[in-house]
Amino acid sequence: MKFLLIVLSLNLSISIFAQNDLLNELTSEINNSAEPSKVSSTFKGIRLINANTIETTKKKTLEFRITHRFGNMEIGEPIAYHTYYGLDNASNIRFSFDYGLTDKISIGLGRSKTLENIDGNFKFRFLEQKKDGLPLSVAYFTNAVVSAVADAPQNKSVNRWSFTHQLILASKINSAISLEVLPTFVHRNFVDNTQLHPINGSIDENDIFALGFGGRLKISKHTSIVVDYFLPFSEFRKKGNTFYEAFGVGMEFETGGHVFHVNLTNSEGIIENDFIPYTNSAWEKGEYKLGFNISRVFSF
Repeated sequence: MKFLLIVLSLNLSISIFAQNDLLNELTSEINNSAEPSKVSSTFKGIRLINANTIETTKKKTLEFRITHRFGNMEIGEPIAYHTYYGLDNASNIRFSFDYGLTDKISIGLGRSKTLENIDGNFKFRFLEQKKDGLPLSVAYFTNAVVSAVADAPQNKSVNRWSFTHQLILASKINSAISLEVLPTFVHRNFVDNTQLHPINGSIDENDIFALGFGGRLKISKHTSIVVDYFLPFSEFRKKGNTFYEAFGVGMEFETGGHVFHVNLTNSEGIIENDFIPYTNSAWEKGEYKLGFNISRVFSF
């Protein structure tokens, strides 16, 4: 009897160990086959200062955004005292609405003070960064813009249009740092090609390629430093002419349903069709503007 009990105990123990090994093996296989989890909140908003971010408006969510640029601060210049460092002037204002068709696809509509530009845009995030997987997210952005200003030099309606195509490649390096690169193509149906570059003699072109860079550094739970910069590849915009690269730096504050930016930038333009071809203010001359971006999200 004792012998039988010992044999049964051994068999039971072996069976339990075998089941445990099988369970561990199955669990390991499930964990190994599971997809790496997605990285979220690379940036807090759909835009930094001038640049788009990899983020899209969430599904069935409407985002209302106000982007404001004051006049040049011109620190140290007599004019600064009479314009209260640019605060008396509004160089540009844009109101926009963006709606999430899905969590990866959003559409938008905006209106700017500059040239009374009306823009429609589309953004599609087709690759997403994953933990222990794909190290970056990629999105495609495009817009179509029409100028509604009455005294525009381009008389034909077709000449009032311009377009942007952009890839957004972004990576959340860690919980504090996010970076992105933005290869950008801008096409304008009309350009003034009567003016020559004072040094190289080139003329303006309809098509402009530019490379943008953006970053976010989180310094507290709800506060970050944001920066972006765009370099256009254009002979007409090389040194010696009155065009400069758009550069902005600012602070980002997250407060519940709001994301609020306070920034400084030399760009009067707010959309790519404006600030890539037409930035004609220089930081070294004090021609930078105080601005702010504020957004509010509504869910449906």
